[in-house]
Amino acid sequence: MTWTVFYVLLTVCIGRAVAGVPEITDFTKVVILRESTSTNELLSYISCTDPDGDPTSCFVKSMTPSFPCSGCFAVFDCSSPSPPTQQHCLQYRHGVGTLSHTLAPSYLLEIVCTDEIGKQPAREVIQVIIQANSPPYFDPDVLNLSISVLADFVNDVIYNVDGDDDENDDITYSLQTRPTSSLMYYQINSSTGEIRVVKNLRTGCRMTDTLLVFMTDGKNSVGPLVIDVKIIGANFPPSASNLETTVYVPEGSTNTIYEMIFKDPDLDVITYTVATTTPIGLAQLRVDGKNPNIDVTGSLDYENLDHRMIDLRIQLSDGFCLSPLYHLRLVITDVNEPPSISPTNTRLDVCEGKIEFNPKLKVTDQDILDLHTWRINNTTYNRDGLFAIDPSTGFIRTLADYDIDKTGAVTQRTVIVQVEDKGGLTATATVTVSFLDCNDNAPVFQFANYTTSATECTSAGTKVLQLSATDKDSSRQQNNVIHYRGSGGAVVAGSSGEIIVLHAMPAGSVVTFLVYAWDMGQTPGPLMSVNPTVVSVRFTRCPPTRTPPPIVPVPQTTALVITTETTTVLTQKKDDNLAWILIAALLGTAMLGLQGFMAWRYGPRCVRACQKFNCECSKPRRRVRRVAPAKEENIYNEPLEEPEPPGPGFLFGFWKERYPNDDFQTPPDRRNLPTPADMEPHYPHTVDPVDDPIQDDLKDMNQKKCVIL
Repeated sequence: MTWTVFYVLLTVCIGRAVAGVPEITDFTKVVILRESTSTNELLSYISCTDPDGDPTSCFVKSMTPSFPCSGCFAVFDCSSPSPPTQQHCLQYRHGVGTLSHTLAPSYLLEIVCTDEIGKQPAREVIQVIIQANSPPYFDPDVLNLSISVLADFVNDVIYNVDGDDDENDDITYSLQTRPTSSLMYYQINSSTGEIRVVKNLRTGCRMTDTLLVFMTDGKNSVGPLVIDVKIIGANFPPSASNLETTVYVPEGSTNTIYEMIFKDPDLDVITYTVATTTPIGLAQLRVDGKNPNIDVTGSLDYENLDHRMIDLRIQLSDGFCLSPLYHLRLVITDVNEPPSISPTNTRLDVCEGKIEFNPKLKVTDQDILDLHTWRINNTTYNRDGLFAIDPSTGFIRTLADYDIDKTGAVTQRTVIVQVEDKGGLTATATVTVSFLDCNDNAPVFQFANYTTSATECTSAGTKVLQLSATDKDSSRQQNNVIHYRGSGGAVVAGSSGEIIVLHAMPAGSVVTFLVYAWDMGQTPGPLMSVNPTVVSVRFTRCPPTRTPPPIVPVPQTTALVITTETTTVLTQKKDDNLAWILIAALLGTAMLGLQGFMAWRYGPRCVRACQKFNCECSKPRRRVRRVAPAKEENIYNEPLEEPEPPGPGFLFGFWKERYPNDDFQTPPDRRNLPTPADMEPHYPHTVDPVDDPIQDDLKDMNQKKCVIL
């Protein structure tokens, strides 16, 4: 069994090894393909046989070149069942690629045939030559001819164009005209070439037309065939002989301003249409489309920019034909017109003095670009020549310093002004001027300087002096109402001129400052005094005061009084003694509080002073010489009290200053500590040297033992 199977397999393998190879026995070596081919076309039959009778298949393996007709060629099985034959067909497939003799005049196709079993398929090469398409041609072979056509012929064939093509390709016809506007009158059948008139040629308004005929077979186009058409009985269009010009029309013109001249060779009735880019200007005219006259129905105004230039576009018609488009320009010219002034009468209030003012007169002139010149009529109103006027602006000015404060001065004047345009036309107006007392004088102080005095005891808010200034203006608008400004720190000037002490200064201090006076005028505004006044306030010592004798209360009831040289004894009721006891208790409490404060305030200083004692020091005691202060003048004729010896610089929060003879430009700020550079040995918070009797005594004491209690 095993040898049987082996034999069968060996037989099959040997049979396959000696099988026959397929062979291409019949095909067309060179194929001609027209460039204009527009359908699928069979190019060649291919016979491929196999010695073993196996079925075969063919296909296009490659194509050179591969562009622009890639995929255009294919092989398919076209075997016939009766009689049974096996055959293959090479076909051109239309629409897949593009046939172009210019780009690829031929193709080489490699055809492969195989029985799908053998290892060596059959191969052949077929050449496909692309034949260029020949263009169509006119018959007869002429490119220019002439025909005559009646103008009234409509829908009649006037010429039949004939064309031929060697490949019998379909021919398509097309038509153009010169001028192009004539195309609406003619039509050509694209398949047959028949040319017809489709519209009355009289409306074409031409003697001749030119027809241009083209034809194509889909690949090549030929032409044009030129056909000159002579129109018999053609209509002539109307025309105008005096348009295409510019007409100058003065503003204000009326009635007919221009007459257009029309003509028509056929004597047809002429009408026209008008268009414009300036409809506002056209609205002032009458152009009705029939009457050749241009009439003014509105008002042509040169100063109105929409009227200044009117462009008209006019086209004529005789019912069949239209004329060319004509242009007519109307230019409105300027006519000098008189100016006017408003208001014709006006009243103005102006300030006194040598001034210039605007009378606020408005000139109206229809001539926009006109020039105007102002002048004053030197009539009786301006006989003294007080007024002048700016010729370009119309501003009026006084030629002298007009002061109504002078006796007999007239507060109201009248002037006649006139304006003239460049054409010499004039207009006048009356201006009444009322001169007002304005604020033109600054306040003046009665004295250049003021001096006064105050004391160290002068209370805040005390008035120590009254300033006085005058103003030559009247009381109109508070022109002579004066207020004052000035400050020296401790002393200021009130708005009414009073000099007020804000806080007292040490004796010998002098406060000097400047005070200006201002008025409260409104027109043209407040004025300040040209020069200030100088105010000086000197501070002196407080005047001495007397201590009044004590007042002994008188008892209300009878009591026994016992008097000696040193004591007075009063016996009162028990209730009165109780009141005195209460008063004494309160006074005792106050004294205890004062002693406690003094111990708190000066006790530490005494302790520190005692700690500095050197008991073994045997220096002699230094005597301090005290110089009595200079005596002041006793203005009250009373005995002066002995001055107290100098004490500490700071007493209960009050400053003592050491500049009695200096004038302060700016008072010192007593809320700040003094500068250390200006200080000598002193107690804290003082600005002057201090005599400390405790320290002096300690320096003079001999060395001894001390006990601090």
